[in-house]
Amino acid sequence: MRASSSVPALGPALMSAALLCTALLTPAKAPPKAPPLAQAAAKVTAEGAYATVDRLTSPEYAGRLTGTGGYEAAARWVAGECKRAGLQPVKEYKGYLQPFMVRLGGLDGATLEILPGDKAGQAQAQAFFKDFMPMLQSASGDVAAEVVFAGFGMTAQDLGRDDYAGIKAEGKVVMVLRGEPKDGRDWTKYDGTAAREANAHAHGAAAFLMIDQPVLSASGHAEGAMPAALVSEDFGNRLLAPAQLSVQDLRRVLEKGGTASFPTGITVHLAVKAREGQDRPGFNVVALLPGRDKKLAGEYVVVGAHLDHVGSWPALCPGADDNASGAAALLEVARAAAKAKDRPRRTLAFVWFGGEELGLLGATQFARHPPEGLRYCTAVLNMDMVGAGTGAYVSGGKNFPEIYNALESARDHYAPEMTLVAGESSGEPRADHGPFQALGVRAVSLFGSGGSHHGYHTPGDTLYFITPKTMEAVGRTVLGAAFGLADAP
Repeated sequence: MRASSSVPALGPALMSAALLCTALLTPAKAPPKAPPLAQAAAKVTAEGAYATVDRLTSPEYAGRLTGTGGYEAAARWVAGECKRAGLQPVKEYKGYLQPFMVRLGGLDGATLEILPGDKAGQAQAQAFFKDFMPMLQSASGDVAAEVVFAGFGMTAQDLGRDDYAGIKAEGKVVMVLRGEPKDGRDWTKYDGTAAREANAHAHGAAAFLMIDQPVLSASGHAEGAMPAALVSEDFGNRLLAPAQLSVQDLRRVLEKGGTASFPTGITVHLAVKAREGQDRPGFNVVALLPGRDKKLAGEYVVVGAHLDHVGSWPALCPGADDNASGAAALLEVARAAAKAKDRPRRTLAFVWFGGEELGLLGATQFARHPPEGLRYCTAVLNMDMVGAGTGAYVSGGKNFPEIYNALESARDHYAPEMTLVAGESSGEPRADHGPFQALGVRAVSLFGSGGSHHGYHTPGDTLYFITPKTMEAVGRTVLGAAFGLADAP
């Protein structure tokens, strides 16, 4: 016999309504919290980085040339942001600023002409940023002389190479090609711009031209009274045409270890008006996140980017990609690290380098003279021109696979959409990892890849060509790698 019930059976509609009410009245389970480092990485944002680039490229900072008031103002603004973030200053520095001196002159004018081979011809004037640009640290001078081509411009007796053999450079305009033989040997000592210029001066050259990009760049220092300029590949081809040669032809020969040095038979007129160099103050901005392990706190990982650019002559060069982008990504990383729930075992040193464009001066200063209490640098993660592209190229990633592995792991966790490529660091160091590598420290530089670095060292490097998501992805990856390296056994 079935027992009877006084409660009527619910129909399908009433049953659904009842279940819905039950679901609404039952407290929802909170989603699992992200790990502390993932929470910190999420604070590195495209919006924050873009706003910093906007700030650093403003006319207020006048192109951020180290040794000028514009650069100092930018450095003090970054220092203020570090203080607001709660990062520690270095005791022996004043206001987060590590001082060093630079010798800086300045340019007031320059002309370059190809002179005619006969009296009836017309001089061909060359244009800024298209055909040539005087070097930022050029000396004054007014020279009209034949151009002699001197290969890579190297005299390396220990490596059995002399690009000046068989030519007379005295009183001539020496033209060289940037590059080095691709033979696996170390040409670093001879491969820098300043080294080539000094070698030309030692051989009696009256002026110096280097085939590269015709942009505003430094040579490192002025050489006597010798004017110096960068010239385009097209300009070089015009001077090589009478010999039925091209820059590409010569590059192939020179990179294979051959030599090619000869008079071109063409005369040029190079005149540069430069101000006398003066010693001026430069600064690195240094902020610390002390390690939690007292036994390891004297060991540190440098997370860096250069803050400086090339100034405002002959027009404002904002330096958005180079390197307001890296400086902005670094500020995002530093702010996020300061808010992280758990600190790493070792100290993180956030460093905005000055003087990079004048010859890696700020990085050299920090590498050789780190703050008191920081005994041993375990790794350097430097960000340079990370404002464009779909990923990052890691210069030195092949040299130091343990750093690259840390970057790759962090990318997989915090920016999986970003591509990452390991590269080798060799030859002339043209980024701030170089001075650390020279001292035996594991150091890499990350550059934006897969996009166009528009307007490099020209007025065209503006905010309008920046891809904010690239800065975000690189910043999150560097933050994760920095914590991983600082926490390593």
